[in-house]
Amino acid sequence: MRPLYHQRDDRCDAHLFFGLLSYWVVNTIRLQMKRHGEMAFWSGIVHRMSTKKLVTTKAINALGDSVELRQCSEPSKEARAIYRMLGYKEAPFKKIKICRTQAPPQLTPLPR
Repeated sequence: MRPLYHQRDDRCDAHLFFGLLSYWVVNTIRLQMKRHGEMAFWSGIVHRMSTKKLVTTKAINALGDSVELRQCSEPSKEARAIYRMLGYKEAPFKKIKICRTQAPPQLTPLPR
């Protein structure tokens, strides 16, 4: 392992944790694809999935309200094939529209 240069030990632990977690996720995805007869390197999977994006559009309407619209882009044929192999939905959620007429309330700490 290469040396990790962090100011505190707990940050070094977090670095190692996320490194191991990402390794586990990548290998799990590759194993599931291998079971369907698809041999691929992680860089190839990332390239094929790069067409899938989450688009967030923010604007102010005529009434002065802040409007936010979130939607997923359409996946390519290759990305759809990967979703089917892994058993995932093509879109994690439907189009979401958020209209904010006022600022969110400030949270006050509870008395002890």
